[in-house]
Amino acid sequence: MYQWAFFLRRPKLRCTREGSTAPKLRSSEAPKLRSSEAPKLQGSTAPILQGAEAPRFQGSTVLGCFGSLALRFRSVVAPGSLGTLALWFRGSEGLKLRGSVSDADAMRSIAFISEKGGTGKTTSVLNVAGELARLGQRVLVVDADPQGNASLVLLNGEKPESPTLSHVLGGLSGVREAIRPTRFERLSLLAGGALLADVALQLAGELGRERRLRLALQEISDQFDFILADSPPTRSILTINVLNACGEVVVPVDPGLFSLAGLGQLQAVMDDVRRYLDNSSLRLLGIVLTRMVRNNVAAGVEQQLRAMYPEAVFSSVIPNNVRAEEAHSRGEPVTTYAPKSPAATAYIKLVKEILNRGNSDIEKNGTRRDSLESPATERAA
Repeated sequence: MYQWAFFLRRPKLRCTREGSTAPKLRSSEAPKLRSSEAPKLQGSTAPILQGAEAPRFQGSTVLGCFGSLALRFRSVVAPGSLGTLALWFRGSEGLKLRGSVSDADAMRSIAFISEKGGTGKTTSVLNVAGELARLGQRVLVVDADPQGNASLVLLNGEKPESPTLSHVLGGLSGVREAIRPTRFERLSLLAGGALLADVALQLAGELGRERRLRLALQEISDQFDFILADSPPTRSILTINVLNACGEVVVPVDPGLFSLAGLGQLQAVMDDVRRYLDNSSLRLLGIVLTRMVRNNVAAGVEQQLRAMYPEAVFSSVIPNNVRAEEAHSRGEPVTTYAPKSPAATAYIKLVKEILNRGNSDIEKNGTRRDSLESPATERAA
């Protein structure tokens, strides 16, 4: 049984602005290890070293090869400290330890959009955020709705202190100063409120008005795993900012005719954002049925939705449950207030689907899920 220890001495680490490279050992010169002798590391027990501000290495630097193992360092470090350290052990027993977010683990930003009120949009944001935080994800809720209901719940009824999202969009504050912690671990808030309506009017004549939120969130993309944005139920510069800032869209739909009619309008807005603004990769993550009740109308709406968008509609269905309203009045998500209630169970299932869907645009059968056009309509076109 072999025990391994890698000792790093700062004087031997050199870097330049253009990147650095360490001498590479030829395979014939490197000591060879049998795969059975190579040390086995488990991701859950492997250390992740972190540090503070530091000059960074650009790219990857090979420090040495040990048979089937290659030791690499990437994007790190501080003088006198190890900064953020990333190690790759490649080989038959290879395992990647990461100290920085890779492309596969990049922050996900999700907009909850509905151009109809009363669809459970804010409720969905709150409960998805609460469950993601419970699962260990770092979550930021962006309340871009002038009604400020998400802020009201997460701040337990207290008025948000300045600065808020209104100040950020108006250029009066940086986004880092406006983010507030909540009572829930790993869950933060960029609060909204009535001032957002005034800011929307102010931005009408400003340059770059559609890009204000996108630029602000880019500054904090390394601090969170998920950003969930609540939006107003009407089309405005606030809604456009949310769509331009987020990579994915979830559309809550209640079982009514008017919700179905609004889907086509939302598709047109998303198409315009892709074409004319910065967010060409904007895609539909899914449609979630909310406030479901057991009657013929609701059953008919669900059947029609699943027929029109077979890959887009989440299998999770959120019931109209009084526990969700009670949780709001207590200032917490239903997933923590009544974790065994039907609403909490449904949101827990929805979060699992969101995590599983990841960042893939194409489903197994080749149907695109980044559009609100039904497959039948696309084929006819």
